[in-house]
Amino acid sequence: MSKTRLVLLAFVAACQPSTTPSPAAAESGAFVVRLGNDTVGVDQYSRTGDRIEGMFMQRAPRTIVTRYTIMLNSSGMPTTWEITQRLPDGSVVPNAARSTNMVFTGDSAIAQIHRDTMITRRVGARGAFPYINFAVSLFEWPIAALRATNRDSAMYAIIGVAANTPTPMAVVRKGTNRYWASIAGFPYEVTTDDRGLVQTVDGARTTQHIVARRQSYADVAAIAAMFAERERQTRAMGLLSPRDTVNATVGPAQLWVDYGRPSARGRRVFGANGVLGDTIWRTGANAATQFRTNVPLTIGGQTIPAGMYTLWTVAIPGRYQLIFNKQVGQWGTEYKAVQDLARVPLQATTLAQPVDRFTIVVEPTSATAGVLRLRWDNTELSTPFTTP
Repeated sequence: MSKTRLVLLAFVAACQPSTTPSPAAAESGAFVVRLGNDTVGVDQYSRTGDRIEGMFMQRAPRTIVTRYTIMLNSSGMPTTWEITQRLPDGSVVPNAARSTNMVFTGDSAIAQIHRDTMITRRVGARGAFPYINFAVSLFEWPIAALRATNRDSAMYAIIGVAANTPTPMAVVRKGTNRYWASIAGFPYEVTTDDRGLVQTVDGARTTQHIVARRQSYADVAAIAAMFAERERQTRAMGLLSPRDTVNATVGPAQLWVDYGRPSARGRRVFGANGVLGDTIWRTGANAATQFRTNVPLTIGGQTIPAGMYTLWTVAIPGRYQLIFNKQVGQWGTEYKAVQDLARVPLQATTLAQPVDRFTIVVEPTSATAGVLRLRWDNTELSTPFTTP
């Protein structure tokens, strides 16, 4: 049996929930983080007293292993955070910091970031906890801090490896052993056991849509090596939603679309509650989808003047509409209806072959007409337009 297959079997075994955890499992645990059918991260940690040690593997855009140590004070707040990030073979990640050491004071975080030289950065960080994207075990510590106060909610912050400005985090008790950890207003639903140990994390209400479940153990180094070998044989996972552009000429019109392209990854994309739960969808991923035309267009009986817009989609079955919004350059969560220029109807059809990665097509149909098509999963939404 090949080494890769042995590691894969070990990985699958490690992903099975433990029904009878050993005493050691009370102070350690692992999480396999999935986005649809894809594993995007594996997270292993242990705690001894006020010392937390973790090892986290992320796959996007390539496989990277992060090792970290966190020290907590008697109130459960972090005092120090030491981080190193390496490729699975131990080599330095190109263009990344070799290590970061962060000290938390009462209202600040002071980071020493080691590259070819050392950079010292101080940022305001009152009530801040360490954060690594997809490393869901880190939700355990702000939830533990809330539990210690016997309150139902508290405001904290999270700060990443780059020691940029912290992001607000609200932790809210939603029921027995159930919490929302809301980052910038988007809640991750977290369940714990009676001791406060995180059991599941569900990002369905966020823009990331990840899910994770606690396991007793995961061999992060071996799993990272397996994915690195897969990258060597084929290619890296890449960005989860790479940016792309569409350029099209329809009569006198020069049209340009800039958008992020998420993948279905085995998920049902279009449902009764919108596109992956979004009733107003950014028509792509990450930064807002941008659309530019050099001449006026007629779409759905409405005139779209020459200029730059962002595109949004009303994603409710039977009411699909394409929104042309006058605000541009914003992130895809910053939709402002007051900036809407026009809403035009979209026709929904079922595709013969599903499309895994979201695709926008501008298709000329005559010298002065065309169709804008949005294709994802098993659905196409389209609207015709005409040029002068």
